[in-house]
Amino acid sequence: MRTGPAAGLRATATKEYLRVEAELPGLPVIWSGSLSWRAEGGVPEAGPGQEIVDTAAVMTLEPNLRQPPEWAIWAPGDGAVNPVGVTERLVAGARAHGARVHLDTAVTAVRRDAAGQVAGIETAVGPISGTTVVLAAGVATAALGASLGVRVPVEPSSCPLFRLHAPAGLVRTVVNTQDFDLRQVAAGQLIAAADSPERTLAAVRSTFCGAESVELLNTRRGARPMPADGEPIVGPVAEVPGLYLAVMHAAVTLAPAVGRLIARELVDGIAESALSGCRPDRF
Repeated sequence: MRTGPAAGLRATATKEYLRVEAELPGLPVIWSGSLSWRAEGGVPEAGPGQEIVDTAAVMTLEPNLRQPPEWAIWAPGDGAVNPVGVTERLVAGARAHGARVHLDTAVTAVRRDAAGQVAGIETAVGPISGTTVVLAAGVATAALGASLGVRVPVEPSSCPLFRLHAPAGLVRTVVNTQDFDLRQVAAGQLIAAADSPERTLAAVRSTFCGAESVELLNTRRGARPMPADGEPIVGPVAEVPGLYLAVMHAAVTLAPAVGRLIARELVDGIAESALSGCRPDRF
């Protein structure tokens, strides 16, 4: 069970996604629930929104398992997010509310005026003015911060994803084990987050009945931003007036909750207590 500064935010993730889904119908989230277990056995500890289920319940949820665990954690409210699809839907929603969106426009620097106040950004196609800049550039955040003399302790963390061809209905929930995070994303396709394509294929085939025909379709390897302590870095930077940091882990999980809180802080001027443990000045 996760603890730390963002534990409360993580506990609200499902509710926040449901809020966004109500505002943007068609948000690509599959509310399948999730099952988690580890090989060492023993009765695990359930967190908020979770329950402990036995072998019989596990087989009801995932009937294709070869050797179901004695105990597992079942989170019925969990969903599988299509991050690209959600991003596209959010961008479309922002545009519908009057936001100007500049796609494929590289940001090269944050601009400051003579007094040191943020004045906008420099891009590959010219400057964009603004009195507040939210630096939410993922793994590029550290370099952009360094150009202003601001240390942002975030490093790239490799994140491989494997897309697999599989029989429809092979996996019913989001399955999390010591071998993979696995979910069915379309009829005949799975996505696995794991370390090795070879080990992932072997693990899927040995975990599920009827998985002998599972094959690797492609591999994608991204670089996710990982703060030094594994917790989000969110808030204003005192030494650079107008600069606001937003570096997540885990970004897909926390995006709706943190996005709403950041908007309240910047637009309404409300200091959100839920973000108090995530401030940049803790480093």
